[in-house]
Amino acid sequence: MKQMIGFGRYRLRSRVGSRPALLPACPAAAPTLLRSPSLLAIAIALAGTFLFIEHATARTLLDMLFGPRIYRENTDRLIDDGRRARPPSKSRPPLKRARPRPDTVRTSPVPNSDAPIQAKLPDAKPVLVVGDFMAGSLAEGLDAAFIDAPGVRVIDKADGSSGFVRSDHRDWPASIGEMIAKEKPAVVVIMIGANDRQQFSDGKVLLTDDWTKEYQARMNGFLDAVKKAGQPVVWVGQPAFKSKSITNDVLAFNEFYRNATEKAGGTFVDVWDGFVDQSGNFTLSGFDVSGQTARLRNNDGIGMTAAGKRKLAFYVEKPLRQMLGNATSPDIAAIKPGAPVQALTGAPGAPAKIDRLAPVSLNDPELDGGTDLLGAAPRPAVGGDKSARDRLVIDGVAPEGQPGRVNDFSWPKQ
Repeated sequence: MKQMIGFGRYRLRSRVGSRPALLPACPAAAPTLLRSPSLLAIAIALAGTFLFIEHATARTLLDMLFGPRIYRENTDRLIDDGRRARPPSKSRPPLKRARPRPDTVRTSPVPNSDAPIQAKLPDAKPVLVVGDFMAGSLAEGLDAAFIDAPGVRVIDKADGSSGFVRSDHRDWPASIGEMIAKEKPAVVVIMIGANDRQQFSDGKVLLTDDWTKEYQARMNGFLDAVKKAGQPVVWVGQPAFKSKSITNDVLAFNEFYRNATEKAGGTFVDVWDGFVDQSGNFTLSGFDVSGQTARLRNNDGIGMTAAGKRKLAFYVEKPLRQMLGNATSPDIAAIKPGAPVQALTGAPGAPAKIDRLAPVSLNDPELDGGTDLLGAAPRPAVGGDKSARDRLVIDGVAPEGQPGRVNDFSWPKQ
């Protein structure tokens, strides 16, 4: 079925199911079309209308200018089971993506998968962590630090909005004694102060003399309650923050904490250098516990990331291991109840007590003290002759000169 439309010099031939094309018509009609601009514009408009009336007839302008393109489906696609996929057709629906057979499923390890965690022992030593939201981050980091130590159990009792100023929310000096009696911890770890940049309810302004006296009184009350329970305390200082005003205030707080903790016989842990750059300024990123550069703080410059929490616990881990002893070892579960501490695999024994070391004799050619053990009786001297050293020091008799040596004073020279 063909349709012929003629206007002037060109005729538009259209075939159903094919692309339209402009074919040259009668050459004699060209001057008439060119002399009439209005007819030429109408002819072009009609040609454009028929060219773009169907999307299937001309897809792009390039097809109209440079001829039709052949659109072909990719027949080289393979599905998972190795069979070649056929191009879709109107009569047959496209093939669905086949699922792999059970014997071809790859079992690759999933990153950050949950590894088996060793269960804590019933008599594991509890570590009580108290304080504000920074103490909560510290507790998460300590959980990761002692995840392979079945003899240590971290108890997170941090209150994110608490502090020493707002005693109406949580009165730590009054409540810590009851908490210690309930949990019976081996060590009490405190990290507090991020919420204390405010005035007291009676109007004492931040860091004034009256404010400082009241704040130090509450700190000492907390430490006295912990000492009364007979538990060691580890006080963790505050890190730097993104806000300069907060950083300046917590610097003063850290000095309060350090002085009060040392007077009470506790351990103060300074974490400041772990969260600043080389110039001492706040930084969002830094070295993690493995020495790799990682993001340590959140975008707000206050909260800690997972790497920051683990680094925060890294500073507290060392004093805790000293206080808890062999309970931090992964092999503590292998010890039978009542066994001596030295039975722990890899546990260092007590150093041997050494009263004195025998001097090394100058007569020993190898300067190793001979083959006798420490504390053995000295061997009797062979013969009654004195050594060259004794004759020189005691009797004042110099050894005989040997020819060619500097002490050869014989004359004439041999």
